[in-house]
Amino acid sequence: MRAKTATSSLGAIVCGFIVMSCSASFAKTIRVTNNGTGEYPTIQAAINASVSGDTVLVAPGTYTGDGNRDIDFGGKAITVRSETGPGTCIIDAQGSFADRHRGFNFHMGEQADSVLDGFTITGGYQYPGEGGGAPVSRAVPRYETAP
Repeated sequence: MRAKTATSSLGAIVCGFIVMSCSASFAKTIRVTNNGTGEYPTIQAAINASVSGDTVLVAPGTYTGDGNRDIDFGGKAITVRSETGPGTCIIDAQGSFADRHRGFNFHMGEQADSVLDGFTITGGYQYPGEGGGAPVSRAVPRYETAP
């Protein structure tokens, strides 16, 4: 009886390891372009479709409008990365006193495995002290290249 229990426990451990390894290897890269021809039409749509471990890869260009401002990771452990860096990948929030917007918003418990990498964020406008670029509240995301 002891040998059967040990074998069953070992089998459960091996099976668990295989499942964890397989799920980690299924992380995908989702591509976004500023003309809407990528896999998803906006950065937010790509984030919404992503799961933990995925990378949203953003092509060079200037991104504006709904879905490309007020971008929210939703607490996901993902990477949102520009293909070519902050000199060529711009989030223009197009905010104003009457129409307040920001680039990104981290507020759902994002941690260091929520990564924002390689963007210039411009045109954000919020109330004083709230941040128009990429404010952080109740979260600790990681910036790979200062936004």
